[in-house]
Amino acid sequence: MKLLSRMRAWSALAAVGAFLGLADAASAQVKIAFATVVPSLEAAEAKAMMAFQTYVESRSDKKIQVRRIHGGAGGEREIMEQVRQGSLEMGLAADGAIAGFYRPIQVFSIPYTFPSSPVAWAFFDHPFAKRMAEDMRKQTRVRVLHWSENGFRNLTNNDRPIRTADDMKGLKMRTMESPVYMTFMRSLGATPTPISAAEMVLALKQGVVSGQENATLIVHDFGIADVQKHMSINEHIFGLHAVMINDEFFGKLSPDHRQIVSEGARVFSSVSGTLKAQLHEEYLGKIRAKGVQVHITTAAEKETFRKVTQEPVRKFIEQQVGEPLVKEFMAAVAESSKLVYGE
Repeated sequence: MKLLSRMRAWSALAAVGAFLGLADAASAQVKIAFATVVPSLEAAEAKAMMAFQTYVESRSDKKIQVRRIHGGAGGEREIMEQVRQGSLEMGLAADGAIAGFYRPIQVFSIPYTFPSSPVAWAFFDHPFAKRMAEDMRKQTRVRVLHWSENGFRNLTNNDRPIRTADDMKGLKMRTMESPVYMTFMRSLGATPTPISAAEMVLALKQGVVSGQENATLIVHDFGIADVQKHMSINEHIFGLHAVMINDEFFGKLSPDHRQIVSEGARVFSSVSGTLKAQLHEEYLGKIRAKGVQVHITTAAEKETFRKVTQEPVRKFIEQQVGEPLVKEFMAAVAESSKLVYGE
């Protein structure tokens, strides 16, 4: 009888221990490090990261904790690599930086494809964009939670005002480490020089390159406007951001937490895109206040850029990813345009 009583006591203790273990597991916090190259806490991306953090931590009842890393994880290629390896749970990277790991993303860089930001936002939910995210996950072990706007890219330089495509000839221009952007610059008669985002401002200041191309808010928030004399709002390429997470890490989250993190990525995209649209004119004023001469490219001037850049870049991308994928992409953009503008 004593032995039986002891066995029952041990069983009870084991059950209590198991219950406490489950309780500890249920209350354990999930930690997510989320990195961007953007250093300014006033930037749209930084505020969108704060919105992501607030949403995820609130909806998870603090079971998920988010640590934001601003400008301290290397360039965007390094962020992509760290997310892929799992040393970072989440990161934000532009399409140009991702291209070295996943070639098909280059289709987004065909010049003068997206007519406006709202069309691009509609495109993010198009089946084509979702299929691409899934294909990228399979090839890289990085899951795109949602696509986001990096902004229409514009030209800056220290040599002369840029009004038409001819004005670009002979300029030495910084590009992302992307063959697509290098092809774009060559089609304009400029000399492309790949330089990481972390080293870009110093290279411009020292005259290693004359200019670069980036979204308006990036030109201000990264300090590019402090070392450039001229800017042209020619909006040649719609810049894309991927809100990324390590796929293995994501798969280990509970279903509820996966849903919350996925929703948070959509919050990020919405906040970032809205802020960039809202702040565009305000940031042009800030850039002018730094002494930069800003030229707003007319429709006729923009057409000179489209004529010389779209076809060479499109053909290059077709060689990389195949003509069928490019045609499918262009059709998806046209469908997204109809959703925004109607037939």
